[in-house]
Amino acid sequence: MLKIQNYKNLTHIIFLSLICTKLISVQQGRIEITLFLSWIAPLLFFYFYINMLRIRAYQWFCFILLIYFLSSSLRVFGTNAYWLDIMELLLICSLFTHIMFGPKTIKNMN
Repeated sequence: MLKIQNYKNLTHIIFLSLICTKLISVQQGRIEITLFLSWIAPLLFFYFYINMLRIRAYQWFCFILLIYFLSSSLRVFGTNAYWLDIMELLLICSLFTHIMFGPKTIKNMN
């Protein structure tokens, strides 16, 4: 059975991987820093509440991740796909799946 600390660690790893992927895009000059800051603001807001294991934050964050998914999938499937865009799409999908099952996992752990 998955312990709560292991679940939180997996959440941290996926979040950090997603942020690092986007930071590499900034470093390569594919996006501007202002776009990155506006992109990361909702993630950090929900990350704070998800880290506190609030069920409502998990539910709302799934809706926000759908917007991120749509934006990322437009870059991957609409134009020439770049490896960072593909990596971002995969990380968003894994984060969505992880967050979607979060409330059930937390409930079963308590």
